[in-house]
Amino acid sequence: MPRTTPPPTPYRPQLGELVSDLANNGVHGIYMGTLDERAYLRPAGGGVEWETDPRQLQRLPGERQLERVSRRSLPRDEACVQLPESSGTTHH
Repeated sequence: MPRTTPPPTPYRPQLGELVSDLANNGVHGIYMGTLDERAYLRPAGGGVEWETDPRQLQRLPGERQLERVSRRSLPRDEACVQLPESSGTTHH
């Protein structure tokens, strides 16, 4: 049965670590980072990220399972982006 109360000392996972999200019935997810007091996880194998309370993350038993996480893309420079020429119509 998964634990439903947060651990006394919040766990700080490594980027890409598979953890248990106690705030969501112990579902497992890949830790993607923390921003503005929210932790972001995504399903192992890919999928849509979800946010959760970082105090509700728990390390899984056994050896740490890490998955390679791509870095966030850099902001795009408009001068480097080439769009196809428009046909004179305007889209809103």
